[in-house]
Amino acid sequence: MQPPPPPASLELLSLPTITLMITITFLIQAMAIWFNSRTVDEYKGIRAAFLATISLALGFAVILLRRMDVITGLLSNGLILTGHILIYVAICQFIGKPLNRYLIYGLVPFGYIGLIAAALLPPGGLPLITVTQLIGFPLNLAAAYMLYRADKSRYKLGAYLTALPLLVYGLVTIVRFLTGIFSPQEVLPGPSISNIFDVMSLYVLSYLWTAGFILMISQRLQSDLHDLAMNDALTRIRNRRAMQSLLDFEMRRVQTEVKDFSVILLDVDHFKRINDTHGHDVGDIVLLWMAQTLQSALRVQDIVARWGGEEFLILLPDTSLVEAMEIAERLRFLVEESIVGGTPILLNVSFSAGVANSKTNRNVNELCKVADQALYIAKQKRNRVVSQESIPIPEPG
Repeated sequence: MQPPPPPASLELLSLPTITLMITITFLIQAMAIWFNSRTVDEYKGIRAAFLATISLALGFAVILLRRMDVITGLLSNGLILTGHILIYVAICQFIGKPLNRYLIYGLVPFGYIGLIAAALLPPGGLPLITVTQLIGFPLNLAAAYMLYRADKSRYKLGAYLTALPLLVYGLVTIVRFLTGIFSPQEVLPGPSISNIFDVMSLYVLSYLWTAGFILMISQRLQSDLHDLAMNDALTRIRNRRAMQSLLDFEMRRVQTEVKDFSVILLDVDHFKRINDTHGHDVGDIVLLWMAQTLQSALRVQDIVARWGGEEFLILLPDTSLVEAMEIAERLRFLVEESIVGGTPILLNVSFSAGVANSKTNRNVNELCKVADQALYIAKQKRNRVVSQESIPIPEPG
């Protein structure tokens, strides 16, 4: 008795044609990810994503051999399962989270052993695709969950766009797994509604997954470039460019409000002597320690930036000149009484500072110039804080 012919809709869809399309699609996506791995090679996980896509492409390419015997079936499902595993690995590496040891050391070996066991069963036993989907389901959900829980402020949209297709395909695989239990013929190789739906789902969702992953790379790169442009490479605090923008914003704000703001411009005393005596490595440690010490001692609203060399500028919003002087003196005493951490020798440092307020200096350049003049006076004796009020008034004429 001949089996009934497949429905006309399945003939139109042509499972081999769809399989070929998804194979080519995965290869194209792999090339796109590979290109990103070449341009941003310092990000972990990109190469694993490339290998995952290649593995999926090869897994579906094996199906095109039209010799779905035990060997080709085992090879195809093994490659597809490897692709799911590598997707999970890629996500964990990219977001910097450790792999779940229960999945990697427990579920993954069980999956490969299950494929071999299913291949050894008599025809009509446990379909290989059922094992692949049973293992792929928790891997896809785990990857989606890792993306959802990740610190994704730098690549939020990309993370969601990557997690959504992984979650949806995880649900598709569990539905197909249940279909295989109640109707095994639906998941056997051949043109069935279940097979075509599975391949079409993966075809569509793979585009979203790849687009999301590449978008994550792009968003993370943009964030890192912005970070490099706005933060000091050594101390990881704001740089002069970023502080200039903040000062401009603060100056515009105080023009419409009552409260003024103040700045503290400080310079590490005898910094050249530290470099010459102990080396530039120790000098870098001093600058990093100074930045961390200042940040930890300031208020939440205060911002410290590396202004240049051994100079730091502190922005104090809604702060009068008197309050700024008190803060500067407190910081000076804290630094003077502390020992620099992380150096191979016991080392004490101090700083000199000039303080200026926006109430009498109505543009940023003038404000910074006045703070610099006050700093110049403070450096005459070192380890002191000088207010803008101590700047000599030039005699007329």
